[in-house]
Amino acid sequence: MKTDLYTKTILTIIAICLLYIVGKDMEVPAYADKKDIIDVNIVAVGGNRIGVYDKALPVKVVPE
Repeated sequence: MKTDLYTKTILTIIAICLLYIVGKDMEVPAYADKKDIIDVNIVAVGGNRIGVYDKALPVKVVPE
């Protein structure tokens, strides 16, 4: 059976709509330049405080 232009067009529209539905809530990660310094302050994890602001834990960020 030969697929006609109408069927190909409808399937293409459905595929584009499905890609939009899947991709609309995806977040794109943002990367800083390797030479920039990023200040990281973690105050809470899962709603639980992990310390006070004057005490800091060392965090090493490794670029991918």
